[in-house]
Amino acid sequence: MDNLVKKTSKPMKEKEWDKLDVQIEHAGRSITLPADPGNMPIKKAMEALARKLADEEQVFKVHEPIDAYPHDAAVAFVKAMCNLYGWASPVTPPGFFSSPPEMMSVKTGPRDEDVIQCPIGTFKLPGVDQPINAIIYRGQFIIHGDVKKKDRHLMLELATETRRIVREESIYRGKPIRMLVDDDGDLMDNVPPTFLDVSDVSEADVLFDDHIKHQIDVNLLVPLKHTAKCRAAGIPLKRSVLLEGPFGTGKSLLQRMVAKVAQDNGWTYVLLDKIQGLQAALEFALRYAPAIISGEDIDRIAEVRDDGMNHLMNTMDGVLSKNSEVMCVLTTNFVKKLGPVILRPGRLDAIISTRAPGPKTVEKLIRHYGRDLVPPEADLSRAGKELAGQIPASIRECVERSKLAMIGRGADVLSDSDLVVSAQTMKNHLALLNEEKPNQSDADILADSLRKVVGNGNGAHLENIEKSLKRVVQSVC
Repeated sequence: MDNLVKKTSKPMKEKEWDKLDVQIEHAGRSITLPADPGNMPIKKAMEALARKLADEEQVFKVHEPIDAYPHDAAVAFVKAMCNLYGWASPVTPPGFFSSPPEMMSVKTGPRDEDVIQCPIGTFKLPGVDQPINAIIYRGQFIIHGDVKKKDRHLMLELATETRRIVREESIYRGKPIRMLVDDDGDLMDNVPPTFLDVSDVSEADVLFDDHIKHQIDVNLLVPLKHTAKCRAAGIPLKRSVLLEGPFGTGKSLLQRMVAKVAQDNGWTYVLLDKIQGLQAALEFALRYAPAIISGEDIDRIAEVRDDGMNHLMNTMDGVLSKNSEVMCVLTTNFVKKLGPVILRPGRLDAIISTRAPGPKTVEKLIRHYGRDLVPPEADLSRAGKELAGQIPASIRECVERSKLAMIGRGADVLSDSDLVVSAQTMKNHLALLNEEKPNQSDADILADSLRKVVGNGNGAHLENIEKSLKRVVQSVC
């Protein structure tokens, strides 16, 4: 029987340990070798450890971009370094052509003292042989370097902490900022946003007639103040609102008030200095949503009437999905320049027309500008009627003139007479400014336009041109 076993049994095949990936674990105080699919020889264990050591020493290029505005990411990176290692000090890399690190100042608020200095350049991490680099390249903040495989988790940990800080402690999220746009319509990444100081404005400062105020409340303030309720009710926070009206009717002050309400309720407010940067600003806003983009004077891109406006609306529709929490608030003083493309229903969620105030709102403005100098019981109806239809700036000037009259007669409160007389003189002043020029013929208008264009030319030469133009126009007519 023993002989039969010996004849039928085959020799055990040697385990191919060179082809098996042996994992290394640290536990207890003894060295434990694998026992499956058989006991691993010590020699093979030493060879496996040598291979693992060589693998861990392999250098890889690690590239970790941070999806945030570069200055925001730079501040987050410095905080992440301090959180993980207690410090964030760069070093000058070796080499004749190497550059020293850069210290970049980043504004974090509207006050002069709201500044953080962020080092940019080459850094050494504790226990890591190779240096890493933190740079701003083509508008993006990037952490990169040649790192050994055994150290790659440290780079990932640093990038992850930086992203967390951007997400939870951003210097821009929930703040009102102004962004500069270059001639190509791109945000100026090398120029950080400036913070808007809206601490001196409140809803009480913005006075409109009741029907206009109702539109402002419903279309602008309710989504800002009741964001959670809008989400719960399935109301889209992606909205587009147009503020249109003549100069001086309160659009700019209204925008500042909206910025203040946005800040108070955790919305990011972005004011563009050029409407051409709308697409880039929308992409920025998606990172920092919920957010409002404010673009003033959109008629400036309406030279090609329908094409310019159509591109504007297509830009908003193309960048923002229906679930985006980004509002666009656009303004214009010349609504007729926009044409039907932007004004037709479906392109804008709301059009709010700002107009000069009526008598009741004028009375509120007089009390607002007069403050304690206007007695609560004062009857302002006559002054309200006199100034109805005037822009707030004119009403404020009227109140200032009334204060001078009050001081002149030795009083300490404004009287109805002060206000009415100032209102009447103000109306006369404005009538002179708005007085229409005498009727001109087409030839005279053309000649005046030419004079403005070539106003530095020879006077006699211009007269000859004007006479020739008049003859041409008259012959055509």
